[in-house]
Amino acid sequence: MATSLDCMLCLLRQSLEAARFATPDVELQTKILEKTMRTTLDSGLDSDPPTLGTIIHRIVREVANDPDPYYAEKKRFNKLALDQTPQVRRWIENADDKFGTIVRLAIAGNSIDFALGMIDDRLVDESIRKAIDQRLAGSTDALRAAIDSSKTILYLTDNAGEIVYDRLLIELLASPAFKKDVTVATRGKPILNDALVEDAQEAGIDRIARVIGNGGDGLGVLFDLTSPEFNELFANADLVIAKGLANYETLGVGPTKITPKKIAFLFKAKCPFIAKRCGAELGDLVIKIQ
Repeated sequence: MATSLDCMLCLLRQSLEAARFATPDVELQTKILEKTMRTTLDSGLDSDPPTLGTIIHRIVREVANDPDPYYAEKKRFNKLALDQTPQVRRWIENADDKFGTIVRLAIAGNSIDFALGMIDDRLVDESIRKAIDQRLAGSTDALRAAIDSSKTILYLTDNAGEIVYDRLLIELLASPAFKKDVTVATRGKPILNDALVEDAQEAGIDRIARVIGNGGDGLGVLFDLTSPEFNELFANADLVIAKGLANYETLGVGPTKITPKKIAFLFKAKCPFIAKRCGAELGDLVIKIQ
């Protein structure tokens, strides 16, 4: 997907916010913004947003000399989600449609995304509480059918904190009721507040499924950066479940170097351009299968 003028502005906002996370030094913040502005202008509108965003966040880490500017925020939102888990499990237990409830909660967790601006505990709590009744663009029945027809599933995570809600769905897929062979892939290296293997371990996912890093530091899945192990798993999985906007932007828009048998995108429509493309409204929970 080509970068629009709005995407460029969004990426520059991201770079400033990331700079402020990475360092209190205003001179370094200014240097980061200057370099990212030049990079954005030089790239023009031909580079896709995830690729350009990946380059911009590398600049932030390099100039600030901070390999993981969002580390503290990732830990904070992991804890927030873990603290909410007992209540969330009670909602699931009392739900008539347990599968649909779990899917909705996993998608609602996608609100923990620093790519589109600052977030706080209240916003996340509100998103989770509204998930059960929120408008859904897509079908949980179609997702269930895709899962039922698959033996091996590769689950691509997105953000820290969100990954705790992902566990609810991964746990179900790996349970005796579903009996799926599930591998969970996080980002391979820090970028934004995206989850890493250690975040999956903190969520307890390594106790119920195989967990790997994808080898790269890209936003979404950029196959030039991901490892041969990940690429092979991606190509051979019966079903890929991909969380988040960046995974959709890199895998669901236009051709990719590796085409899976089937892919299900689960995300919250936080970008008006992506929402329009999916036939959703801004703020919707989205299930898109292709």
